[in-house]
This record gives sequence, structure tokens and C-alpha cells, in this order.
Amino acid sequence: MIPELYCSSGSLCEGLTLIVVSCPYMANVMNKSTVRSIAPKAIEHLTTLLTESQRQSVASYGVQRVAPDTLKYYTDTWEFFTKFEDEIEDYFHDKYGQNWLVKFAGSSTGVYGMVNYMVWTFVNQICKELTGIH
Repeated sequence: MIPELYCSSGSLCEGLTLIVVSCPYMANVMNKSTVRSIAPKAIEHLTTLLTESQRQSVASYGVQRVAPDTLKYYTDTWEFFTKFEDEIEDYFHDKYGQNWLVKFAGSSTGVYGMVNYMVWTFVNQICKELTGIH
């Protein structure tokens, strides 16, 4: 019997790929179709916001170094987060597990800093997964 999977929002998750592995280094692996099903609107926005070359630069160097004008400042990342909050939270919940928020809260001194760190991490990871650069 295959168990039903529920997203962090409490609704039944459909179209997700369940990956069961014994290797701890592979536990957080997601494929492109899984990522697209978790965060379709955010990915669509990023693919229109960033060219393929920019996505490759972000995947290689990080959004902190090559941020487009629309993701440079706290106001930009706050706006991105509020627009795609559910998808970002579902992505991190699926990638890091139930205590995903601790990763970001422990590395931040305030809410704006935490949201900025979450958005930049999200954009970095999505660009890596879309381009295949890790």
C-alpha cells in the first residue's frame, strides 16, 4: 500500500515524486518535474525574469553575486516571497523536512534577513535544478 502524501498546507499532494533512498547524500534529490510540480508559478516567474545565461550564472555563483535588479534588495525579496510564499515553503518542506524553518531562522537576525536568505536560497536551488549545474 502506498501512503498518501500531504503538503505543508495540509492538502493532498498530487504529482509529487517520492524518492526513497538509503544514501544520506541523496536524500534531498528532486528532479525537474518534481520541482515544477511543487513550485510552478515561482519557476515560471523565474524563467521569465532570468535568461538561461543568467540562470546558469546564478547556479554557478549564487544570486548574492549575480542578482538581477529585481532580487537585490530586501524589498525585492520580500515581494517575491509574499507572491510565492506557499510554493517556497512547500519546496523547503519537501527538500529539508518538517524542521526546514530552523535552517533559516538560525542564520538570521530578523524577519527581513530570514526572508531574504530563504528567497536567495530558493532562487539558487531552482536555478541549479533547472540548469543541471550543482
